[in-house]
Amino acid sequence: MVVILHTKPLLSSIILGTKIEGVIIVILITFWTALVAIVSDTRHGLATDSTGSISNGNLYYFSWAGLATGVSLLTSYMRSTFGFDMGGELRSRAERLQQWVWAGMLGLIQMGSSARLFDNHCGSQSGLGEAEMGSIMFCRRSQLGIVLGIFTAIFSTVIVGFKLGVSRSSKLPWLFTSELVLSGVIAGSQAVGVGFLTGQEGPAAPLNNLYYSTWGSLAFGLLLVGSCVENWSIAKGALRDGDEGVSLS
Repeated sequence: MVVILHTKPLLSSIILGTKIEGVIIVILITFWTALVAIVSDTRHGLATDSTGSISNGNLYYFSWAGLATGVSLLTSYMRSTFGFDMGGELRSRAERLQQWVWAGMLGLIQMGSSARLFDNHCGSQSGLGEAEMGSIMFCRRSQLGIVLGIFTAIFSTVIVGFKLGVSRSSKLPWLFTSELVLSGVIAGSQAVGVGFLTGQEGPAAPLNNLYYSTWGSLAFGLLLVGSCVENWSIAKGALRDGDEGVSLS
């Protein structure tokens, strides 16, 4: 309906750029979020089977695509209506802020997916038959996924909070050191997580939310480490050349 309104200038002014459009977008995001949670749940057997593997690729991937489209519509609405460019703010507010936000989101997905798999296959109230219950190794690795997701989300939230609280021009060497250490911890722990979670008898062995979030967390951890090391090398070279105006951020 909204697409049709774009072709009618008189009707488009009723919804486009108004609070009505914003409410519609928020409702769509709410529905898509609920849909992603439902179709990814192994108990329902819609897009994943009892092992957590994707059994209906169209439903699984298009549910995530719908959620991504809703978020994209929301950012576009905020930019056109309120002049707030979320992506631009994340890029300009502080270096690596956008990567830390993504790492935190992936950590939350990893934690939630691991917890759901643990509850569904290891809890006493799972309702599954004995053949569908997870092994001891499966359950312990699911707990590992929960721990990794929690720490990744916490570390990322702490760094994002500090970066939002200071200006881009502020010289805070301790913040850069914290970024380097925490990104290294995330990358190292997620590398271990990839081995245990996506390996044989791991909860992320089949393609599922946990598989993608684990590999995604590792990728962003490595990107953050690489960015910090690059900044450190540039600053070290500038100091060696006598340029005191370069700072780590």
